[in-house]
Amino acid sequence: MSKQYFSTGQTTGDHPTDIFAVATTPEYVVTVTGDSIIRIYDALSPDHQLARQIHTPHRTGIHHLSVSKDADLISAVGFDGSISLWTLSEGKEKSIISDTAKTFWAVAFSPDGIYLAATAIDGNLTVWDVRGDDPEVCGNLETKGTPGLCIDYSNDGRYIATGHENGGLYIFDTETSRLSYSLLGHTSAVRTVAFSPLSKLLAAGGDSNVVTVYSVKSSEMVMLLPGHTRWIMSLDWNFEGEYLLTGSFDKSLKVWSIDQKECVATLTDAVAAVWNVKWTKTGGTGRSQGFVSVGADKALRWYREATGG
Repeated sequence: MSKQYFSTGQTTGDHPTDIFAVATTPEYVVTVTGDSIIRIYDALSPDHQLARQIHTPHRTGIHHLSVSKDADLISAVGFDGSISLWTLSEGKEKSIISDTAKTFWAVAFSPDGIYLAATAIDGNLTVWDVRGDDPEVCGNLETKGTPGLCIDYSNDGRYIATGHENGGLYIFDTETSRLSYSLLGHTSAVRTVAFSPLSKLLAAGGDSNVVTVYSVKSSEMVMLLPGHTRWIMSLDWNFEGEYLLTGSFDKSLKVWSIDQKECVATLTDAVAAVWNVKWTKTGGTGRSQGFVSVGADKALRWYREATGG
């Protein structure tokens, strides 16, 4: 059964370059671009007003982002290879993580906001405790792979998944600090990974143009979702774990039903590559009723599910 989503508006003119990443909380939508500015929008206002801007020291722009609502933190990764930490509520700088021997690429907070994990161009994974003013390294995990392009923390805090340029896809156990699984199914770059809300499934996408879904318990592939014609740049589970949202280099957004194992909605409003997509949680219930997308056309687009009434 298909689903219907309609555009509730788009924000244009605020971003002079590609919008590379977006993150959502029930109150805010956060974007980062090539101009090195973090923009924070009011998700609850009808016209989604720009609430504040954070001017960062990343001179060549920002390409990845993670937000921890519980810890009131934003983490941004610049093309300079460093990571900056900021308070979400006030936009104040907390710390800068830089390592002359490493170029960091993608970041993810643990569910409680205590830890921050990051992939690097050398293929390895670093974890910090970010509770203090100076983040403390508490784990270095080796993949012996190529550059890590994406990362996600499971909602139960037990696992970290990373995707790599050579098609490598790994699940690490945070309790043992060891590699649990090396997952098969990708022979080209994995650009996006996401655990399901109950931490039972892991979805991945990339240059194969196909979404793969794995059982975290057994490491077996349980679902293959073809449909995009170009690289899949981003994917996100809705709050209930019933649907996957994907954004692609083919300029389209797709919504996939996990029960039906098929695409139930396709949107083609973007006029350039879609870099990142995220479900929004509105109405105070936490339910995923809509989503946002960003991309190479410099627009932040807002969508909502069409409901009968």
